[in-house]
Amino acid sequence: MSVQQSLEPITAHRPGQGLRLFAVVRFTLLEACRSPLPWLLLAALGCALAASGFAASLALTEGARFRAALSGGGVRIAWVFIFAVYVIASLAREMNERGFEVALGLELDRGTWVLGKLVGFLLPALVSTLLLLPVLTAIASPAGAAAWCLSLAFELSIVIAAALFFTLSLGSVPAAAVLTAGFYLLARTIDALLLIVTSSPLIAPGAWRAFAEFAVGAFAWLLPALGRFTQGSWLIDQAPAFPALALMGLQCAVYVALLSTAALVDFHRRDL
Repeated sequence: MSVQQSLEPITAHRPGQGLRLFAVVRFTLLEACRSPLPWLLLAALGCALAASGFAASLALTEGARFRAALSGGGVRIAWVFIFAVYVIASLAREMNERGFEVALGLELDRGTWVLGKLVGFLLPALVSTLLLLPVLTAIASPAGAAAWCLSLAFELSIVIAAALFFTLSLGSVPAAAVLTAGFYLLARTIDALLLIVTSSPLIAPGAWRAFAEFAVGAFAWLLPALGRFTQGSWLIDQAPAFPALALMGLQCAVYVALLSTAALVDFHRRDL
């Protein structure tokens, strides 16, 4: 089903943008379901569980805890990578095939199209993390697994919004992939970098250290603290407190809103 076929039944009656938004979300969900995305997620989950089970069988003690930590870490990295690549590839294909131009030609405004694509990408991420919960509950504590899955949903949402922004802004798959990966890696390691520049004895006091502290501190304020999200210790130890999860949810809402707004502003300025 093409974008035009998805939108024509509702554009014939000239409804409000709400139904048009629903049509874009529906088309994006159908595309995700018919793509290799579900199978890639299942394959990544199976590989992570198999690898962690094998590694746990080699451990002399604490095999169950070892398996839970390895499973969580493997699924986290693999799913972030899969969703980021899928969003970039899906948007790039639609832009190359001029599918969004067809949609805009059917009286669909740009804001509705961008928001519909974002929601259509976010829903599979939320559903997949929800379906992941029973699997993790079998190898970890229910509270820790629930907190871990919720945090993974927040993390995936930020990565998806970043991939959407870079793809729509740059229009280049390699550039969007590199910047999305750089954004994620820097957000994951920004706390460690800040600790290094502020307390490492290898950096001598002086102007260079002051500049490094200022630069890394500025990035720490601008980037989400993804290093605090989806920690493997939650699956083997105590789950985080509710205020910590609430702060992660707030960061997710803020950064998804900022990135999607930036993508929309840049998309509005583009000449089609």
